[in-house]
Amino acid sequence: MTTKRPGFGIRDEAASILLAAHTPIATMTTVWANGAMPLRCSAFDGPASLPDHLSGSVRCLVRVGGELVCCENEGGTHPWPGGRAEPGESIVETAVREVHEETGWFLLPDSVRVVGWLHYEHQAPMWEDYRLPYPDFFQTVVVGRADRRDAGHVADLDGGYEQRHWLESPETVPSLPRMTPLAAPFLRYAFTED
Repeated sequence: MTTKRPGFGIRDEAASILLAAHTPIATMTTVWANGAMPLRCSAFDGPASLPDHLSGSVRCLVRVGGELVCCENEGGTHPWPGGRAEPGESIVETAVREVHEETGWFLLPDSVRVVGWLHYEHQAPMWEDYRLPYPDFFQTVVVGRADRRDAGHVADLDGGYEQRHWLESPETVPSLPRMTPLAAPFLRYAFTED
């Protein structure tokens, strides 16, 4: 049996310093884990030195020609597959692996660039055995290009996060049903080069 911690976690000093120095470009409140994890989420423009012990996840806007890879999961639709880094992985390696695992697309490593980051803050006490960063955690937002897809890729609907994926024109992405508002500010980077 899991029990809730008796209070909110104390914000890490590195997170406090980072957040005090930046202004979010978008914010929202959401709920993960079937209503058990209310979160305040904020998007930030540009690269930042995220605290290693509080980050380790990547979200990637994937351009295929003139379209973007879009995904759907229980929470809604979004244009940024991604996930947690495995031990020793770089941001680029995590993006390449996660995009392939979730969508079957082969991300070109040399095309990946950091365009921003996300901050998540838990809004409720957490279970005693919760092992991920708490109350704050961060994700790096990158963009990249893919030029081919794994024809044998099959979505892992039992254990995977993304339930389906498809290509969408950049003009129609913001109006997708149940689209996360955190992604919208980053769409402009998908079709610009450094």
